[in-house]
Amino acid sequence: MSKIKLTPYQQHVAKWKNCEQCDLHCHRKRVVLCRGTVPCKILFVGEAPGASEDVVGKPFMGPAGKLLDSMLEEAGFNEGPVSYAMTNLTACIPLDEEHTKASEPPKHAIEACSHRLIELYQLCNPEAVVWVGELPAKYGTVLLQEYGLKVAAKITHPAAILRMELNTRGLSYQRNVVILEELLERITAPWNYQ
Repeated sequence: MSKIKLTPYQQHVAKWKNCEQCDLHCHRKRVVLCRGTVPCKILFVGEAPGASEDVVGKPFMGPAGKLLDSMLEEAGFNEGPVSYAMTNLTACIPLDEEHTKASEPPKHAIEACSHRLIELYQLCNPEAVVWVGELPAKYGTVLLQEYGLKVAAKITHPAAILRMELNTRGLSYQRNVVILEELLERITAPWNYQ
């Protein structure tokens, strides 16, 4: 009986699905690796899984993910042939000291998960990366620049938008949409930027 050959992405999932590289694994329900198409033209990198993602096992599946999906649709991502994938700096939910709610991922966890992120980046081989929030931009840019990071954009994290006052949410949302539209145009029509 012949063995089924795994795709490179399936090998990636098999390698990381039971990861115990840092202490975040102690309180997670599931490892959250990627959502979307691999390889892809654009890779979105957020901070860490939240409660919804920890249950479902895919990134950006909660309220912030729904808001991000809405931005992508408004920016035209669902209309053309541009493929994209989503991941986070860490693949496990970082919980607060009481282990009751999600918090910012600690530096040691980001460093421990960096090999997984680099491997996914290489599998995706994207033309651009979108940093979803300040933390991914801070750590991700340094991490991926030596691996051929070509184009990068940063948007306000949808979770941060959801926490804003109602009168500022719309402006931040639209600012993200404009950034995404410009990136999409740059990826699909690079001759406009020569």
